Amino acid sequence: MIVIGIDPGSRHFGYGLVDSTTMKLLTAGTFNLSHTIKIPQRLEIIYNSLTEVIDRYSPLEMALEKAFVGKQIPSSFVLSYTRAIALLIAAQKGLEVYEYSSTEIKKALTGYGRAHKIQVKSMVKNFLSLNIRISYDCSDALAVAICHINSKKSLEVLK
Repeated sequence: MIVIGIDPGSRHFGYGLVDSTTMKLLTAGTFNLSHTIKIPQRLEIIYNSLTEVIDRYSPLEMALEKAFVGKQIPSSFVLSYTRAIALLIAAQKGLEVYEYSSTEIKKALTGYGRAHKIQVKSMVKNFLSLNIRISYDCSDALAVAICHINSKKSLEVLK
């Protein structure tokens, strides 16, 4: 089964698709959008680009990072818009959606819920046997997918 992991962002929107049976990377990337593009146009680009990726690879499940509301409330709103785009596409395409907090994701990959991005990226590369360069947004998206796949496998073992 194919799982798509999402690291939503209005400037850097990461995605990664992993085959859950073989733990092999199918594709991953980041939609990098200029701050000069107005938010509605950025959302349209994200919608069209993510729809194209999902149509090409036909994942059955989507895992994404839960929203974190920090001190910068306006940024949190914009992040919520990009999450909404991903959720809308999942609904349109019939994908099951699973959400994980950043602490859950970091703990699942590194064993420590407050791990740094470099540690998460390193573990993503280890889990998927990657020897290529990937962006932090891309590695975060793949981390969400790996967290979901391993969480689901753990639950199946317990049954």
